[in-house]
Amino acid sequence: MTKNTSFIVFSGGTACNHILRAFHESTDDVSYVLGVSDNGGSTSELLRVFGGPSIGDIRSRLLRLMDTSTPCSVERTAIKDLLSYRLPSDLPNPIAKNEWTQIVEGRHKLWHSIPTEKKETIRGFLTLFNFEILKRAQRQFNFCNGSIGNFFLTSARLFLGSLEAAIFLLSAIAGIASEKASVVPVINTDHTVTIAALLENGDTLVGQCEISHPSSYCPTETNPGPRKKKSRTNPIDAFSCFFEEKAEDMYSHKINSSNSDIPANTNTNLLFSKHTEKLHSPIERIFYMNEYGQEIYPLPNPKVLVQLSIKKTLVYSIGSLFTSILPCLVLRGVGNAIVQSTSLKHKILLLNGSNDRETSDYTALNFITAITNSLNQSKRIDARRAFYQSCDDDFVPTEITPGRLPYSNSRNGSTRGSVCSMSSSVSSSTASSLGLGAANANPRACSPQPTPSSTEEATEYPPFPSHLFYPSPPSAFITHIIYLDNSTIPVDTTAIQSLGIQTVCLQGALSAAGDPIYDEVAVSHLIQHIVHT
Repeated sequence: MTKNTSFIVFSGGTACNHILRAFHESTDDVSYVLGVSDNGGSTSELLRVFGGPSIGDIRSRLLRLMDTSTPCSVERTAIKDLLSYRLPSDLPNPIAKNEWTQIVEGRHKLWHSIPTEKKETIRGFLTLFNFEILKRAQRQFNFCNGSIGNFFLTSARLFLGSLEAAIFLLSAIAGIASEKASVVPVINTDHTVTIAALLENGDTLVGQCEISHPSSYCPTETNPGPRKKKSRTNPIDAFSCFFEEKAEDMYSHKINSSNSDIPANTNTNLLFSKHTEKLHSPIERIFYMNEYGQEIYPLPNPKVLVQLSIKKTLVYSIGSLFTSILPCLVLRGVGNAIVQSTSLKHKILLLNGSNDRETSDYTALNFITAITNSLNQSKRIDARRAFYQSCDDDFVPTEITPGRLPYSNSRNGSTRGSVCSMSSSVSSSTASSLGLGAANANPRACSPQPTPSSTEEATEYPPFPSHLFYPSPPSAFITHIIYLDNSTIPVDTTAIQSLGIQTVCLQGALSAAGDPIYDEVAVSHLIQHIVHT
């Protein structure tokens, strides 16, 4: 085993699980960065009742990393089977709840072969989870399709007050050595994280489920008014935090029973199918949104930036491009961290074997463009924040007349309108070229500010000058693209190589459904060849 290489892998929770060995054959130093914005399946029920970040992909990756080939394999296999188990999804909730009761009381057969001390530790947190459900009885928790591992992680997060502490606890119980691999949530938060997709036709899809695999029911969106700001705040800092979400409103479809057959408090994201029709318009970009429908610019987990500064190989793994990979890349600091890293020698894109709803009709060049645009979007946010910060160096608070929101600049005494008001008269494309972002050109994402009183300070900033942002080329983010010889996604090798990106073809396999997939052993050999060449 070669010890002088290391990986940081941006991935989703399902597709990458099938090729994990490719990263562990040559090193023990692997960090997996996963998003926390999934709002489908059993995770949606946890969000509806408890709020908080999505933990389904994290639980899936942790359990996949469990080593069941050691002398403790019987014990670890039993723990893995328990925490991987899902309650029935095709039976009524009372039946699923009855099986849950058997598990939480320690009577279920899944507890067999788990030592008493670990059984009681796990059961203690499941008991706490059951208690938290009883405290929220009015929300009528639905146990159908529920993941026992998700229940455990949620309980641990609530008890310990930290998602990362909960991950540490599960890793310890599962016997995952921290020196072998680490699982890092891309945002370290205890609040619900929501992504949105701006389509090329101007429409906005809110939530990963609506973007990637919508249910047959479409909840009605609400748009509460903006919060009033009474003091000047850097716009990037102002929209960097997730506020407490009203999760039951986001994931429940409350319908008058006299007008619909759908029961009140139905979680429409609990069950879904990924085999859905393609989007009616391509996705222009992904962004984060707060509970008021405003675009926000959250900071990534500091561990992500640290890993980008010390790891030698970056991998954009297979998976859902717009809902798994790109939400990790648009965060503040990520684009600059990748470009400026002196340790990263290889930046490898594993191209999907086929397109899905998010990337219908995409070519390999489209994948490269989407990743490049997202990382440049991250860099643009950093440039905007630096510009606004420089404005504060010369800011002079002034008393203002009701109805006007001036910006006083001590350099020339000029007064300018707000970014939002200026962008209301320009198109999304024009605003984007100015570095304003679509949120500033879209009244849904940048609502009018309330009129301050004469004693309040001006809160507005001048427009961001486009010449202060320098986008990086695709080769700054991607050095290699690996694709399958049986891929259904067109790959123009000549065009890609002209961007300074090396193209590498790999013999593909077929899934049981006949779809092109990666062979774990073949990927492992190829990646080792790339990183050691």
